[in-house]
Amino acid sequence: MPTYRFASTQWWKGLDPYTQDQHGGFLYFPQAAFLFTPFNVLPLALGDLFWRAATFGLFLYALVRLNDFFLSRDNARSAKSFFILCLLAVPSSLASLRNAQFDLPLAALIVLTAAEISASRWTAATVWICVAVALKPLAVVPLLLFAAIYWKLIPRVIIGLLIVIALPFLHWNPSYVAHEYVRCFQTLMSASKGDEPKYSDLAALLSHVGYDPSYELKTVARVIFALIFLVFAAIGARRLNRIEAAWVIGALSADYLMLFNPRTETCSYVFLGPWVASLALLYSQQIGRNWLVWLLGIGSLCLACDGFPKIGHFSIHDMTDRWLKPLIALLFLPVLIQFIFEQRKTSAKNDPAF
Repeated sequence: MPTYRFASTQWWKGLDPYTQDQHGGFLYFPQAAFLFTPFNVLPLALGDLFWRAATFGLFLYALVRLNDFFLSRDNARSAKSFFILCLLAVPSSLASLRNAQFDLPLAALIVLTAAEISASRWTAATVWICVAVALKPLAVVPLLLFAAIYWKLIPRVIIGLLIVIALPFLHWNPSYVAHEYVRCFQTLMSASKGDEPKYSDLAALLSHVGYDPSYELKTVARVIFALIFLVFAAIGARRLNRIEAAWVIGALSADYLMLFNPRTETCSYVFLGPWVASLALLYSQQIGRNWLVWLLGIGSLCLACDGFPKIGHFSIHDMTDRWLKPLIALLFLPVLIQFIFEQRKTSAKNDPAF
């Protein structure tokens, strides 16, 4: 949060918010500094409290929507399934809540986008995903994936992004805003190479087992797997009903970000928590899935491993840092693929995605 306050303060003074460490400073679009203003004008302690309350509240609201559209359209089971969903998904949010990062609201906004798409509310979905992009550049990944599959989003997204681009020009000095867009691009390009020893993507997992691929190879792999994830998303949209398709595309976007974003941090796995937890709950309603339910349930709880307390000199975080969470994301991918291809009965109201 101090980084966001610094950026917002600099923004309204007409000073460069990108002057801090390019690997640990303000690494967002100018819109983020603009949108953080209501929390920055408050006293430090009060702004901190309201920011955390607002972002965690948004995350809980996203879990409510996830429960309603994916798990329990039967009201009699809704409260129970939501309670269990919170038990499984909230732990993955605690690291991001502790750091007060944009990851927490961004994770919520991706879930909310999927929820609106599942109900064919295209304008509402566009609003959520455009706000996500304004908060953090990573949201471009789910935006592109959703838009590539659901063409009805494209004209709305174009208008939404034009509004997002124009938003910073409400500043008192438009020429300053234009210059900050250039500074933003320069900073993001510098930061995109990452600093692998402190991050937790697939490259960090490979590094842990002794293999360090070159930067060029990792770049090629990210592009190839982006196309592979797109193919699976397209197949899912064709095979699944509209609710399952929206869910699986959201889950694929979160899984891709965790595995292939070069700046994935341990607190970033709040993106994955709701999807792993909700699939565990869905399979718990089916016969013969006990092993998969336990695997997914334990996996969702292990996404909070960096918050487990130390016992003497024994630290679960030190033991699992940089490899356990990407391993969970890697193992979640074949589960998603199975979900896409397995045979299920579909109800009349769960009409196909297309």
